[in-house]
Amino acid sequence: MSRRTELEKEIEIAKKRMDDAPKDTPEDVKEQWIKELDSLSVELNNLYDDNENDFPN
Repeated sequence: MSRRTELEKEIEIAKKRMDDAPKDTPEDVKEQWIKELDSLSVELNNLYDDNENDFPN
């Protein structure tokens, strides 16, 4: 599995966890989840795919 695929799956899981969280989830836990999602999103956005940027010789 490529790193891009792994990140996309982790982001999907993180979003689902936040969407399905009980209303009484502590704010500090929610903040940690948001930080995790932000971190994963940044990593995905900055991912460099060699095959997408190959230039002909």
